[in-house]
Amino acid sequence: MGQHTLLIPCYNAARYLPRLAEYLHAMTVPFDRILCYDDGSTDDTVAVARQLGWRILTPNPNRGVAHARNQLASAVQTEWFHFHDADDRISPHFLERLRPFCDDAHDVVSCDADWIDDDERGALQIAWRYDPVSLERAPHRALLTTAMGLNNSCIRRDAWARVGGCDESLSIWEDADVHIRLARAGVRWHHVPEVLTWSLRRPESFSHDYARGWRCRLAALEKYANDPAAPAISDALISETERAAAELASLGATADACRAVALCRRLGGNPPSSRHPLVRLLKPVVPAVTLLRWQQRRRRASP
Repeated sequence: MGQHTLLIPCYNAARYLPRLAEYLHAMTVPFDRILCYDDGSTDDTVAVARQLGWRILTPNPNRGVAHARNQLASAVQTEWFHFHDADDRISPHFLERLRPFCDDAHDVVSCDADWIDDDERGALQIAWRYDPVSLERAPHRALLTTAMGLNNSCIRRDAWARVGGCDESLSIWEDADVHIRLARAGVRWHHVPEVLTWSLRRPESFSHDYARGWRCRLAALEKYANDPAAPAISDALISETERAAAELASLGATADACRAVALCRRLGGNPPSSRHPLVRLLKPVVPAVTLLRWQQRRRRASP
């Protein structure tokens, strides 16, 4: 088993780093090294990181988390690394459970995750669960339909280099995208089906810009559709482009929703796919985006 570096992209993270340090101090198997990157913070992020004894790459202009991740990965000297957002939780057993599989037989080792509210209630928003068999046998398809964040995984350094790291044109969804590209590159995957990381969600979080997030997701899907591997996963691509169209339509991003519908049709889909009699009746005469928006409102209104 190789050594592991913890990589922490930071932007105005001064108030979160001490909490993360508490989680790290509780780990049963610690990281061998910790490296932070300051993405143009305007608070005391750099000073706090140094007070904690962590190395931090600075000074840097603000260029976004994808660029920060790539800069961190380029500075890694250990065989394996794990990205963790400064404001999220990590289990004390994270490396204890994942490290045994970080061996010559694997390139990515992952776990399940929960997205919860960052308040006293800690209410569950999304439970991210993955099928270990699917990730071992067909990770490309599995990750296309169930996104995985970089908080969930340990990655071999040369596997990351093989795909060129994060796509810096994506301001959101860059972590799910790099996992998909790793899978497309044929990396060897192992999944531990335990929740070992928690993403703490707040209303002011960057990821709460849902329209921007889905635009990034659509941009990634357009690239996947042009990949030579697209025909083998066309059904998954059709399903995901229709989902993107529906989400964008419900957010009022009509032009982007139309783009997603066009891509879905180019792949062989005919959105909206529905057995609802009214949708089937109206489909020949009502624009697909209008019907997708209605479907989304109806689903969300259902108990």
